[in-house]
Amino acid sequence: MKTVILFTIFMFVLDQFTKFLVDNFIAYNSYVNVVTWFNFLNITNIHNTGIAFSMFENKNLILSCVVFLVLIIIIVFLYKNVSKLSKIKKYAFYLILSGGFGNLSDRLLRGAVVDFIDFGINSLRWPSFNIADSCIFVATILFFIDIIFIDCKKNNN
Repeated sequence: MKTVILFTIFMFVLDQFTKFLVDNFIAYNSYVNVVTWFNFLNITNIHNTGIAFSMFENKNLILSCVVFLVLIIIIVFLYKNVSKLSKIKKYAFYLILSGGFGNLSDRLLRGAVVDFIDFGINSLRWPSFNIADSCIFVATILFFIDIIFIDCKKNNN
């Protein structure tokens, strides 16, 4: 249990540290090309007041409240059920917590989420994202792995 919590704190700190570096060393709305082959990877400094793919832009207060409530619900759920969860689900929930708190702290302290990882091929770009977003994405994959391979295996036995 202690390892999972330390991992969560590490991911939160890594997210905040990378956003701090981006905010302090890359001008807002500009980028640095890292992998020049087909303009594949840039580190950019974009502030997003919405959620994924900039949906619900300029709804920072509402989104902050919703994210805060969801995080509280997850914490209460974990407090009551952590011993019943598989290791994969524990890591998935704690990744969601680290990502959620990472982006929530941006909303509260900066007024927007700092997105800085920008990849694609030439003009075909994926929307910019950050470490916190990556944590939530990886958590989703872990949930699917757990459901498909572990829960299905339990149900078949």
